[in-house]
Amino acid sequence: MRCIWCCVLLVMPATMTTAAAADTSASEKPPSGADHSERVKAGTALFRKSVRQILVDRCLSCHGGDSLEGEFNLATREALLKGGEKGPAIIPGKAGESRLYRMITHAEKPPMPYDEEKMADDEIAAIAKWIDLEAPYDKPLVEGGVELKDWTERTIENDAKDFWAFRPLNSAQAPEFDHDDWSQTDIDRFVLRALQNKAIKPNDVADRRVLIRRTYFGVIGMPPEPADLQRLMSDQSPDWYEHMIDELLDSRHFGERWARHWLDVARFAESHGFEQDYNRDFAYHYRDFVIKAFNMDMPYDQFVKWQLAGDEIAPDDPLALMATGFLGAGVFPTQLTENEFEPARYDELDDMVSTMGTAMLGLTIGCARCHDHKYDPIPAADYYRIVSTFGQTIRSNIEVELNSAETKQAIAKWETDHKPIADQLREFEERELGSRFDAWVASDALDELTSSQNPEWLVLHVANAKSGIYSGDRDESRLRFVYFYRRHIPS
Repeated sequence: MRCIWCCVLLVMPATMTTAAAADTSASEKPPSGADHSERVKAGTALFRKSVRQILVDRCLSCHGGDSLEGEFNLATREALLKGGEKGPAIIPGKAGESRLYRMITHAEKPPMPYDEEKMADDEIAAIAKWIDLEAPYDKPLVEGGVELKDWTERTIENDAKDFWAFRPLNSAQAPEFDHDDWSQTDIDRFVLRALQNKAIKPNDVADRRVLIRRTYFGVIGMPPEPADLQRLMSDQSPDWYEHMIDELLDSRHFGERWARHWLDVARFAESHGFEQDYNRDFAYHYRDFVIKAFNMDMPYDQFVKWQLAGDEIAPDDPLALMATGFLGAGVFPTQLTENEFEPARYDELDDMVSTMGTAMLGLTIGCARCHDHKYDPIPAADYYRIVSTFGQTIRSNIEVELNSAETKQAIAKWETDHKPIADQLREFEERELGSRFDAWVASDALDELTSSQNPEWLVLHVANAKSGIYSGDRDESRLRFVYFYRRHIPS
């Protein structure tokens, strides 16, 4: 969809000998009485003669015919006077002050007609004169037209479903050549066709040493170790290159090299951003998930699903829980006033949805937060439906056991070893502890402990409690208890 006023410009062609004529007439006061009737009559004649066809040819398709860009409809005079998202399009009798006129003359952005050639001078002059003559219609430009629905009821047109991001992947046929002794794979043939279209010849074949270094840098981002380079240089097997590729793909460095590209798409960072930009101490778990996913050749559908709902799909798999870090990887303010909590929450949800759209769907979903998307087929209502699916998603840190099988075995062994000791302690507490404590209190032992110059018991007393500043890795206000330690000696 396009901006309202972009369409508005398209909507109105004009015929005007000079722009000055329109400006001069615009400054005049609108007529009244008999003079007004004459002007309306002249305007209606002009509308029939030229303006109607100009509006139909240059404006109606976007503003009342096939669609309603910017909520602006000029199919009828009533709709024209109402205007669109930016308010009235014209001021009857004042062409120079009318937004429509300024946009078709390119004095105001966006210039209209949108993405088309500027109207001819005579078309602009005709529209300007028509507006000065009160912009009358003899009849609607189109019967029925497009009805402006409430934003919650709008849907996309059927042809919008052919948007490029919605199309399925197709297998492309590799080009063929009469003489081709350079290509070794189908990918080479596509490259060769592009080169030939530019009249460029392929480079000479790289020698083995150069090829090995290029491959290492391309696949794992690091040069080969001297021993590996020597081994590969001396390998005489016909499939040495394929073996080298397999080794590099099996390397953990492969995931480290290529995961960073997805991390950029996912707007991953290890700090919160904004002014304070505090560290995210556990953000690395999501980074590690992406690396592991690349190294284990995780299917893409699983890769996507786990990042959006791994805790729901595989709640017992630590890797799936790590994947949900995708939703919380964006910026987040860490210091908020009471009035900022609600807008910050909306911004957080918008960040999740917008990143999901650009990373996984090829859509700039976030543009539909304030209005129907101008280009991608996304009504604002659909945006809020998508946002609502993340309404229960809360950013938080949780404790997850990464080696669950080993941990369960260790816990089982500990419980087995601990049970006899716990049973003995419980039996002692139930049968002996109470009576032995009462006997000890009744004896002289307590007086002996507290009456000496160096008593064995030290009792802490809170002497002061106040709010203070904690000086650590971060300065933050917190309640600080100041303890004074003293020996408790009964008088």
